[in-house]
Amino acid sequence: MIFSNYKFRFSLLGTILGLLGILLFSSLGTWQVFRAMEKEELQKKMDFKYEEKTFILKRGINNIESKNYIQVEAIGHYDKINEILIDNAIHKGRAGYHVLTPFILKEDQSVIMVNRGWIPVNRDRSVLPELKTPDGRLHISGIIAPPKSKPPLILGEPDISSKLWLYFDEKVFEKKIGQPILPMIILLGENDEHGYIRKWPKYEGKASMHIGYAIQWYAFALIVLVTYLGVNFKKIKQSF
Repeated sequence: MIFSNYKFRFSLLGTILGLLGILLFSSLGTWQVFRAMEKEELQKKMDFKYEEKTFILKRGINNIESKNYIQVEAIGHYDKINEILIDNAIHKGRAGYHVLTPFILKEDQSVIMVNRGWIPVNRDRSVLPELKTPDGRLHISGIIAPPKSKPPLILGEPDISSKLWLYFDEKVFEKKIGQPILPMIILLGENDEHGYIRKWPKYEGKASMHIGYAIQWYAFALIVLVTYLGVNFKKIKQSF
C-alpha cells in the first residue's frame, strides 16, 4: 500500500501485537478515568457526611454502619479492665500503639470500642505504657468509623489474655468480654481530655491521581501506535 512517497508494509503479527498493546493501554486508561469518577462521587458523599448533624448513640441503634464517618455522641463509662493496645501504630515516624477502650452505653449497656489515640512505646518494649482511664459517667464525642481490617501475612488470632494485640478482631474481643459489641468504633474527638495523640485523617479520594495514571496509560497507547506506524511505513527511494 503506497501513500505519497511512503509504502506501508503489512505484518500480521506486528498488527496483532500493536492492536493488543493499544487496546490494553487504552482500556487501562479508561478504567482509571472511571476510578477517578467513582472517587469524586465518594468524596462528595464523604464531605456531606462530615457536615451531617451529630447523632446520639441510643438504645437499639439500627444500621450503625450507615453512620460511617458521621459525628457521634455517647453517654456511658469506660471499661478500663478490658482496654487493649493495638501494636505497630506509627505517628510521625515513631512506633507506638493505639489505645482501644470499651465504652459501655448508659441506656442499654451496649459496648462500642473507642480509639482514644496514639501513645509511644517505652524504651523497653516488654513494659507496656501505663494508661490513664477515667472512672464514672462520661459524655464523649467523636467520629463513627469501621475498625481497621486484619493486616496481611498475620496468622492466628489475638491472645485474649494479653493487653497487647497486633490487630483488633471483633469476634475475638467478644469472646474476651463475654458479650457482643457494636460493629463500629468511635474515633475520640481531638478535644477530649481523656485521650492521647489524635489526628484522624479525613477521607481523600485523590481523583487527580487516577487522572494522572489515565494520562500515562493513554500515552503508552499512543507510543504503541506511533511505533507501529514508524516500523511499517517506509519511504520509497526515488530512482532517477
